[in-house]
Amino acid sequence: MLPSLLRLHPRDPTTSTDAPPDPETIFSAALGTIFTDDVRNQHGDPENVIVYNSVFGELEFRTADPAGEEERRRFAHYLWNAGVTISDYPAPEVLANLAENISKNVSDHLRSRVSIEGHEWGDLSTPFALANACRFTRILAADCLWMPYEHHNLARSMLHFLSPAEDARVFVMAGFHTGRAKLAPFFEEVVGQEGLEVEEIREVDADGERREWVTEREGEGVAERKKWTVVARLKRKS
Repeated sequence: MLPSLLRLHPRDPTTSTDAPPDPETIFSAALGTIFTDDVRNQHGDPENVIVYNSVFGELEFRTADPAGEEERRRFAHYLWNAGVTISDYPAPEVLANLAENISKNVSDHLRSRVSIEGHEWGDLSTPFALANACRFTRILAADCLWMPYEHHNLARSMLHFLSPAEDARVFVMAGFHTGRAKLAPFFEEVVGQEGLEVEEIREVDADGERREWVTEREGEGVAERKKWTVVARLKRKS
């Protein structure tokens, strides 16, 4: 998601019971759009509508308003640059928000093919996990690596849901805004330990430029690091 193609505007006051945002709130929410050199990684709050000018036309998203601190610690109430918005942490507010975004952006004739499911990484005993074991030939994991203590649970879920078909793959995309050190162990250690292997990995920036993935890049500042994303393709270990 390119910040230059994104804009925020307040929700329609006629459909909201909240007080309209003040000018300072509107300005602070728009900083990443105004100053595009400072790549903003997360967008939105419950008071704003996020509009993204994609190749499919304008897509309109809203973010959830989590009810408790545990849900807020997951940061699922933001739209992240790498988001693919289908599944998330199983909080009712988050899943309801996903349903609203689907209803606004997926055409009627395709909507029946989209399901919204909550899943807590590593919990493979739920009805959803049991019913969909080894089912998916394509799994997308977008900006899911910023919690190193959840890496093993995430990889276990990936392997559990991944089809045994020869061409089944997991595609992982993650920004460097939380630092390379938090991401590297997932690819360098956890993937192999949990029965997966890295088939291809690279770094890609917002302009499509590609370069070699490295765990450390000497002299890389925060502003430069935030412009890049690691993109990897995983498969079942041979």
